[in-house]
Amino acid sequence: MKNIKNVLPLLLVTLWFGCDDLEFPDPNAPSTDVATVQTLVTGAESGLRLAFALYLREVSSVGREAYYLEPADPRYTGELLRGPLDPGGFLVYSPWAARYRVIANCRILQNTFADDVGAVGFAKTVEAYQLLMVVNMQNDNGAKIAPYNGLESDVSSKSAVFTEIAALLDAGYSSLNSAGSSFSFALSSGFNGFDTPATFAQFNRAIRARVAVYMDDWSTALTALDNSFMDPSADMGLGVYHVYSTGQGDLGTGGVSSGNGMYADPTASFVKLMGHPTYETDAEAGDPRFSSKVTERSTEITYDGLTSDLAPTMWTGDYDPVPVIRNEELVLLKAEANIGNGGDGLTEINVVRAVHGLADATSGGLTQLLHEKRYSLFLEGHRWIDMRHYGKLGDLPLDRDLDTVFENYPIPESEVVGG
Repeated sequence: MKNIKNVLPLLLVTLWFGCDDLEFPDPNAPSTDVATVQTLVTGAESGLRLAFALYLREVSSVGREAYYLEPADPRYTGELLRGPLDPGGFLVYSPWAARYRVIANCRILQNTFADDVGAVGFAKTVEAYQLLMVVNMQNDNGAKIAPYNGLESDVSSKSAVFTEIAALLDAGYSSLNSAGSSFSFALSSGFNGFDTPATFAQFNRAIRARVAVYMDDWSTALTALDNSFMDPSADMGLGVYHVYSTGQGDLGTGGVSSGNGMYADPTASFVKLMGHPTYETDAEAGDPRFSSKVTERSTEITYDGLTSDLAPTMWTGDYDPVPVIRNEELVLLKAEANIGNGGDGLTEINVVRAVHGLADATSGGLTQLLHEKRYSLFLEGHRWIDMRHYGKLGDLPLDRDLDTVFENYPIPESEVVGG
């Protein structure tokens, strides 16, 4: 079994080359003989959705934003909340493998169609976004950066990974700015409004701003935001989304045609994904961000010593979109960068509060900013990362004896020589 796991990352890459006998190119596993820019782009975008719900469940659980109460697999309430995190288990390996699968696709796209600067800009941006998701989980344990040669590649430090992510985004931005007025390929509806080189470049800068904030590079964050789609007067939901369908080749949560993996009927007798009780107890009275994102069930859900009555209502069906990044986050990132520069971020904080019908905050600063991000960006994958960034993991609640909050995921056992 260990040998199988050691070669699996290489097999994931070679899967791209294994579809010559099909009557049509599979965008999720294109052969270099038949791959077009479109199939590679479609495959990369589809791959972005692979294990994304798993990623959100995990970081939301570790960050005490939610519980995933799964009686069929107690690792969600045991391993994630108490440990140890198993480097050979799927909770560690599956998100890592899904991200590197997309990265492999992006590398093929860059190498095969190097003369298509729009495709290169797309590929570098997506590769950077995927590396960011990896280092969000592995944190101080680092990740692997190019060249990606399976076990032959060493793990790079967290700082080196962030440097690589920033470089990829900046190179991608340069390519996008040289790509003319249109792409040679089409994007899904999740990129509506961001489907030309110029508008996709705004998405690139949005991700760059997020990265710069994580790097405490406040001036770069502010510059990136100025070149992104951030607009305090626009719809806070404006942004790029993962979209789901039952279409052929569309990868959902389970690696097959499936939905977003986050939705469940909040009135069902048992709901697995439940908000952490402190999302209610810490909410500001009358905050519509709370009441619009969860419903208080008449019956509680209890499993493994954990109880909640807060069922998410952010999605109304299995195929509702899930955000990659949106305007509300960008406005709050500007507040965060201004706070990092010694300001209070109050202007941007109050822009967001006003949109939700809340009175102005009287003071800004980090504590207020983290409160706003918690309620504006619930279940979008930020709480654990934000609290860790500012050394506040000790402020997260522990619900049972022996529970703990992890800072890092281990490197998957299959990615370590002799693992």
